Amino acid sequence: TYKTQYSSIQYSTEKDLYSFTRNIGSGFSFFESPESNPLLAKNRVDRIVEKISGILDMHPPDLSFTIKLYQNRREIESLYKSMGGLGKAPIAFYSHRTKAIYVSLENITDRILAHEITHAVINFYFGTPPPGRMQEILAQYVDKYLWER
Repeated sequence: TYKTQYSSIQYSTEKDLYSFTRNIGSGFSFFESPESNPLLAKNRVDRIVEKISGILDMHPPDLSFTIKLYQNRREIESLYKSMGGLGKAPIAFYSHRTKAIYVSLENITDRILAHEITHAVINFYFGTPPPGRMQEILAQYVDKYLWER
């Protein structure tokens, strides 16, 4: 487990954490690598959380979630179905029940992670999470404005 201010990242091997960091690493300096700077994942995840909270003007004081890394989409699909997910499994998802984001290393990007973190922020902000459709509208709003500047 690798801790950030807002999350705990669960992974199997250090190589998995490095892959995750590279995949969410747009904007990192060309000379930095996850192997040489282990704080890159922490900095990136926390920066995304803070930008999302600012865009939504939602700053839940108890925000704390887990990011669980899986190898591939097939594992995510299987997990999604075992947790009672209906329909086609997404490539990543947030579960309010477990307060966790589930991602596959083969598909994760900073944009996908940001979308799922938006769900976490929304769910922590409201005592009762808003309906899924409302969450998607807010997540799409964040998707539109997060990467500006």
